[in-house]
This record gives sequence, C-alpha cells and structure tokens, in this order.
Amino acid sequence: MLRSSLIGVAFAAAFAFTVLWSARGQRTSERHTFAWLLVAAAIAGLSLWRHGIDTLASAMGIYYAPSALFFLALSALMWVVYRLSLQVAEQRQQLKRLAQEVALLTSAEHERLTRALPRP
Repeated sequence: MLRSSLIGVAFAAAFAFTVLWSARGQRTSERHTFAWLLVAAAIAGLSLWRHGIDTLASAMGIYYAPSALFFLALSALMWVVYRLSLQVAEQRQQLKRLAQEVALLTSAEHERLTRALPRP
C-alpha cells in the first residue's frame, strides 16, 4: 500500500472519529453526521482504490482525472451550502414567528396587568 493511500485512510478515519465525537456531544444533527460519514467513506474508498478516480473520470468523459475529483468536490460543497442556506431561511422564519409570539404575549401580559391595577 502506498504512503499516500495510508495518509488518505488515516485522514478519513480521523475525520470519521471527529464527526462521531461531535455527534456524541450533540453538536451536530443526525442528518449532517450521516452525510459527513459518507464523505469520510468516499475519501477512504478513493484512497484504497487507486484507479477509482481514473475510472470515475472516464465514466464522466473527463480526460484529466484530478479535474473529475475537483468537480465532484465542488458539487458536494455546493450541495452543502445550498442545504445550509435552506436551514438558515427556515430558522429565520422560525425566529420571526417566535419574536411575533413574544411580542403578542408581552402585550397581552401588559394589558392584563394594567387592568388588574386599581385606578385612583
């Protein structure tokens, strides 16, 4: 086994351990944990199967194999950014709804307290 393959597998294992450790500490959600574990498995798989990148590139019609790897990495990053932007938009809507609820509850509480006070 080549040194670069060992380094790739060691990196994938360390990355998978880090992902599992953060999931154990509940710093990441389950759906993100699974996706990152798939990334670690892909890194380990391509590190062990040296001709995998060449096979993948020829299947995609790309003549320079590292270009296929960069294309796949860029596509994966774009997918991650898109998913995170959807989550940000969803959380922004939730925050807006919660702020409106707090404002309504504060107003109702203020109105209840002003009615309960005796008037001179």
